[in-house]
Amino acid sequence: MSVLAKIGVVISAYVAMGRTGAIASCLLFEGGLLMTFVMSLLLDLVQIPVYGLLLEASARPNVSGRKISTWIDHRRQKLVALETKSTFWAKIMRFKPLAIMAVAIIPIRGCGIISACILTFMLGYNRLHGTLLIMAGSVIGALLTIGILFEPIRLTHGL
Repeated sequence: MSVLAKIGVVISAYVAMGRTGAIASCLLFEGGLLMTFVMSLLLDLVQIPVYGLLLEASARPNVSGRKISTWIDHRRQKLVALETKSTFWAKIMRFKPLAIMAVAIIPIRGCGIISACILTFMLGYNRLHGTLLIMAGSVIGALLTIGILFEPIRLTHGL
């Protein structure tokens, strides 16, 4: 199988199953640990600006965007009210960066990067800080997924 076909299969697995599918298919094609890790991070890094642009476009004032932006503003106001009203929530709100990283770690399709982008947008982080937090979670998630999948694939595939 050619290198282009392998890359196509890895990207297709990523679209279908997320980071876990890309890592599993890359390991099955004997891509090596470093290449698997880099491929996973690159695929996640491409998603972040796409989701960010979609979220920013949805917050612009138009017919559908007005509904979304009012919903986002309402949620932000609830968070601020909780933070100022309760000392418990004020303590919890200090861990917002860890929450974003934890959401980005999740290896299930539709729960990781997109949810972390939405959470970052809702919490009002700027692009650079949000991207760094999401990519930190992506690094941890990729390492955990590789650690979980490497040995079973090595044993069954004979790497």
